[in-house]
Amino acid sequence: MAATDGMFREARAADAPAIAALLTECWQDAYAGLLPAALLRHRLPALHREAWAAHFGAPRPGIVLLAEGSDGLRGFCAAWLEGDEAYVDNLHLRPGLRGGGVGRGLLGRAVAALAARGATRAALTIIDGNEGALRFYQRLGGVAGAPYPDLLHGEAVTYRRIAWADAAVLVAACAA
Repeated sequence: MAATDGMFREARAADAPAIAALLTECWQDAYAGLLPAALLRHRLPALHREAWAAHFGAPRPGIVLLAEGSDGLRGFCAAWLEGDEAYVDNLHLRPGLRGGGVGRGLLGRAVAALAARGATRAALTIIDGNEGALRFYQRLGGVAGAPYPDLLHGEAVTYRRIAWADAAVLVAACAA
């Protein structure tokens, strides 16, 4: 990961529009077939713009880390400190960039930053059926829980929680 250290930085309020646009692009790519097309195409852009503007207006305790290259924003990871847990709310890479180590770099650095602030565990949720994400997190030592129903932007979805009892195990797996 050391060769890519210069590509990572913490996000600022001015980054909110780019984060929202990348998040929408990623969802439209990864969740086609898992979420309704009307949500993905028509409602998400505004929902994501509003959510990220609101976040930077009143940030949660945690970190939003960006990966940038000469081609612009490549990905981001948003993780919140919830008690002693690093909760990874978002890890997204621009479509076509998976498999190159950027996601591992983002995830490992974000969780390490929260471990330095007291997180001893880590967790996240994925939409059930996102098999690529499930395999990625399991390769990093994550343990998947049973699927459970919930709502996402008013739409019925099935989630799966993935957890690490020791945040340091996740950080080490990302560095490997």
